[in-house]
Amino acid sequence: MKKILYLLLLITTGLFSCKKFLATVPTDNLLPEEYYDSEAKLLNALAGVYYPLETASMYGNFLNSDYNVSDEAFYQRSAQTTGVPAYNFDYADASVGGLWQQCYIGIERANMLIANINKANITEAKRSPILGEALFLRGYYYFLLASNFGDVPLKTEPTKSPSAEDVQLPRTPLKQVYAQILADMTRAEGLTSRITDLGFSGRVSKTTVEGILARVCLTMAGAPLKDEAKYADARAWALKVKESGEHRLNPSYKQLFVNMHQDLYDIKDSMWEVEFKGNGADGLGSNGRVGSLGGIQMQVATGIGLKIGYSYGFLHTTAKLFNLFQPGDLRRDWNLAPFNYIATYPDRFYYNYYTAAQIYNRDAAKFRREAYVLDNKNQNTTPINYPLLRYSDVLLMLAEAENHLNGPTAIAYDAINQVRRRGFGLDPATTGASVSVVNGVTLATAGNTGYLLTINNIPVTLSGGGGSGATAEATVSTSTGKVIAISITNPGKGYTSAPTVTIGTAWVSNTDYALNSQVFSGNNVYTVTTAGRSTTTAPVQTSGASSAAVTGAVFTYAGLRATATATIATAVVDLSGLSQASFQQAIEDERSRELCFEALRRPDLIRWGKWVETMNTIGADIRANAGATFSYGGLAGSNVLPKHVLFPIPAAEITVNKQATQNPGW
Repeated sequence: MKKILYLLLLITTGLFSCKKFLATVPTDNLLPEEYYDSEAKLLNALAGVYYPLETASMYGNFLNSDYNVSDEAFYQRSAQTTGVPAYNFDYADASVGGLWQQCYIGIERANMLIANINKANITEAKRSPILGEALFLRGYYYFLLASNFGDVPLKTEPTKSPSAEDVQLPRTPLKQVYAQILADMTRAEGLTSRITDLGFSGRVSKTTVEGILARVCLTMAGAPLKDEAKYADARAWALKVKESGEHRLNPSYKQLFVNMHQDLYDIKDSMWEVEFKGNGADGLGSNGRVGSLGGIQMQVATGIGLKIGYSYGFLHTTAKLFNLFQPGDLRRDWNLAPFNYIATYPDRFYYNYYTAAQIYNRDAAKFRREAYVLDNKNQNTTPINYPLLRYSDVLLMLAEAENHLNGPTAIAYDAINQVRRRGFGLDPATTGASVSVVNGVTLATAGNTGYLLTINNIPVTLSGGGGSGATAEATVSTSTGKVIAISITNPGKGYTSAPTVTIGTAWVSNTDYALNSQVFSGNNVYTVTTAGRSTTTAPVQTSGASSAAVTGAVFTYAGLRATATATIATAVVDLSGLSQASFQQAIEDERSRELCFEALRRPDLIRWGKWVETMNTIGADIRANAGATFSYGGLAGSNVLPKHVLFPIPAAEITVNKQATQNPGW
């Protein structure tokens, strides 16, 4: 059981439960002096401060799905013409209002805890981390508000009553809001625990505070504040994380996310995660829909769908993001699914691999339900954690701040190149890296046929070429029995020439063959129609069945085998020799490759002053190049206007708070 969620369950079933449900006189009302009078109660209150992060209005739904529509992803529903996914909404939009509301709920709970933190008779060693986390979370909620809404009401004391002075608050200038964010987080940095002492990523640690402070400072350094002095602060905070010795990159980008899917904590790399639990079957699950909304589409709730897990697949990649990846970058096919599922077979995983031209078909696949362990997969609830800060982000922030201050120095190159090397499956510490990989496999025989539809994806062998490690799989058409696409599942390394491509399983002598297995011999494909052990004589006929007396197992001719050719490509992994401007562009591209679909692209583009222009360009590009099937995906980008740099102040706030004013254009 995850620790923060366990505390939330205690809140739900314990302190807030009614002791005597039928009693006529209430006996369970707690005064602040009672509610905060022990370490256990302070921890319960702290869990309540964390809770808004996992609500549907935040990372449980909105911030992990619709919010990720950018130059990285479009909303894969042609009928969705309104709302944030289409950037066609007004100040009454429920998603925008929910984000505002949940942030202020978190702030109010933090204010209550901070105001009452000294009521418990406990040691300062136990009190300090709780106070530090509450301060940090208050700052984080204000950071989300400031970066999305601009000027917002600043409130650092608990609400005493619904009187005018408590709820009628003017919007505080953005600079003052950020000053409070920095004050809260800076104080928290000296109070919070080391992540190695916590042992998991669900609570905020000292280095997490430092990493988010780097993010806050970079945001302040960019638009709209453009406070240049904050680049030095961002560099200092990011460098603190690096020099702490607490963190390093997981050698496998894929495994890092598999861990999040399986309740495993990689505290060296994944520094802070929103925790989700269960599938709702016990009534105690959380609100997570990570992988259910944005994941590999699987809209069948029976058969294989129950094993994979239901996913709406709302987010699809843009060609811009796809084309940012170089040959051999393993992050591409984890982040952007090279296949969809065929749900015809109730007991087997079968991947329909896309052709090279089917870029826009690819789902945002970083969070995929297939990867997590849970037998009863609920259609709309998943236990997949969502990352809020990863070490690679800290390294890229360090590189960006260093470059802005001093140009692309050794510090900046080391930081970005560590991230890049891991992306290519290389040791992050190995310098001067490049890779030569299998980059593509092209079917050479259009007329192949006879492949069984009841067999899993056909293996493809890549041999020779001076390299190793390359693997691939083939998809068979469910209507024609032809191999129609081949996907490289591992590009390998060290290739100096194109390897030989072999599709399927070669016939071998003196081997036991099962009924309905398939082999090829020469240019022909055969199906085993009578199980048995092969002799030393291979089947050669081009029609009908072989003789059991001659071939042992009976091999029936199925058709001509498919053939293909491979191409290789070399990618330079380590960057060097860039100008300051070129290095900044490299950072922007690397952040997209590494951090796509983690709710960071919109704020990144805004602080770089590129949001409106980038969205308009991507909208036009999708409309022009995505074809009739996906051209609608350009709607959001085409709709973005300068007013969309900020969300509107929600209708509920405008209605209740008479001192609230609206953002320009809304």
